Amino acid sequence: MTNEMIKKYIGKNCHISTGSFGISIVGEIIEVNEKWIEVRTKKGNQLVNSEFIQNIKIRSS
Repeated sequence: MTNEMIKKYIGKNCHISTGSFGISIVGEIIEVNEKWIEVRTKKGNQLVNSEFIQNIKIRSS
């Protein structure tokens, strides 16, 4: 997945899944920088490596 595709979802609430790696993050994408995505979640900000993302679902507000 390219970062250019992900950048258009900055400010959107998303569900990000890494598939077989078993990581699932729900929150607002706040920044995309090189291969890292910063997501604001209920637990605080989290970083996820975009190379391992299998699926991103945009959540309705």
